[in-house]
Amino acid sequence: MAELFHGTTPEGLVVENGIVRDGKACEGEIRIPDGCTEIASQAFYQNKKLTGLYIPDGVKSLGRYTVNGCLNLTYVRVPESVEKMGEGALVKKIDSNFGFTHVVETKEYYPEIRCKEGCYVDLAFQEMKKKDGWKDSHSMEHIIQFSYE
Repeated sequence: MAELFHGTTPEGLVVENGIVRDGKACEGEIRIPDGCTEIASQAFYQNKKLTGLYIPDGVKSLGRYTVNGCLNLTYVRVPESVEKMGEGALVKKIDSNFGFTHVVETKEYYPEIRCKEGCYVDLAFQEMKKKDGWKDSHSMEHIIQFSYE
């Protein structure tokens, strides 16, 4: 069994026993260290300096709102090993326009998702598209772009 990474990387990632706890100080394109198994909820929350995130093989879980608010994030590479995603794990930004009595429009934006076709993440988003009536939606609720490895 591979040893779990523990410590702070030169890029500013805080990792405890293989779990990425904090990446809010990171800048540019970041590669999660090999030996990590999980990314905690809101690990990169509101990091506007993050532009790319490479998640290596071996990471199994992405916490809730992992990259929420990372407005300049252009892509996330997600490995086949991921088998669990928390709510909104890959949502980049949520926009809402509120009317007097209801939400007029809500859009969820995602960075480009780079993964293998047919992996857990790909299938999870395909299911979301079916459930939401993606093709019939005029509001473009979700804006997601996939790039298959």
